[in-house]
Amino acid sequence: MLERLQLIYGSNTMRITEMAKELAGSFLESPDEFSLVTLNYKETSIEAIIEEAQTLPFLSDQKAVVVNDAFSFTGAKVKSEVNHDIDRLVDYLTNKNDDTLLIFKVFNEQLDNRKKITKIMKQKGKVTEVAEMDEQEVRQYLSSILAENEVAMDKSAMDIFINRTGINYETVTNEMNKLILYAENTITAEDVEAVVSVSLEQNIFKLTDLILSRKKAQAVRLLRELILQKEEPMQLLHLIIGQFRLLYQVKLLLSQGYQADNIAKSLKVHPYRVKLASRDVGKYSQEVLENKMVMCRDIDYKFKSSYLDRETLFELFVLEI
Repeated sequence: MLERLQLIYGSNTMRITEMAKELAGSFLESPDEFSLVTLNYKETSIEAIIEEAQTLPFLSDQKAVVVNDAFSFTGAKVKSEVNHDIDRLVDYLTNKNDDTLLIFKVFNEQLDNRKKITKIMKQKGKVTEVAEMDEQEVRQYLSSILAENEVAMDKSAMDIFINRTGINYETVTNEMNKLILYAENTITAEDVEAVVSVSLEQNIFKLTDLILSRKKAQAVRLLRELILQKEEPMQLLHLIIGQFRLLYQVKLLLSQGYQADNIAKSLKVHPYRVKLASRDVGKYSQEVLENKMVMCRDIDYKFKSSYLDRETLFELFVLEI
């Protein structure tokens, strides 16, 4: 029997939404706008959520209520249009006596297990974590989409696909759907290169590698492409700084005998990022990476204090570093 209280949390927001939809669909015989209600926790009071859950729809004895972005189960400080009466929600969860399926979607990697509301939710309902997939899981997921659509794709094409998209669930789903519409019976490497966009994360990996390889003209061209795509120079800088930091940390920990899985846990980053960093980090010395981080710090200061526009500063930085 399906638990009437459900909480789904994690960073994989698209999969959380899909899972909530699946739960509601399995509970309701014929979902419609009256039996399936979606509320935004930032805009809807606790009282309104409870009232909605306790009110049966017209001509039906089944109802599912999905509450988006229920941040009160986390430690995050979030601006909300309403002040939530958490004690009222705790009381409702403790004594829930209606048959409505109530699903809380929490877009956060961690719950705050010290909070009473989280403890009650775990006691009275079902809590499900939806983590980001690893590379092998993404490959299996993509294979299942291909099988459902009766489309073939060889390993080399999938390798290129993942090299362009990374392994973010939403990104790979959207890009694979585009590919399936574009291709006929078999997806080739040429199809991937023609259709699939390179993710920002993968572009940052490439841009950092070009900088470290001293391929300055290529680095500047890629930088200009990203800015034309409306990426903010300040954000790009911070992403590059973060990538240099990751390379430095991975190289240091590898030299101390750490394995990739342990490095990912220690640094609290996705194992796929560590895999990519480990692949390239042997090409650069610890000293080189330290010097690049110092230069990143200096350009960060210039960004905040110089009269020059940031795009010009960024290009000068890429040429100097």
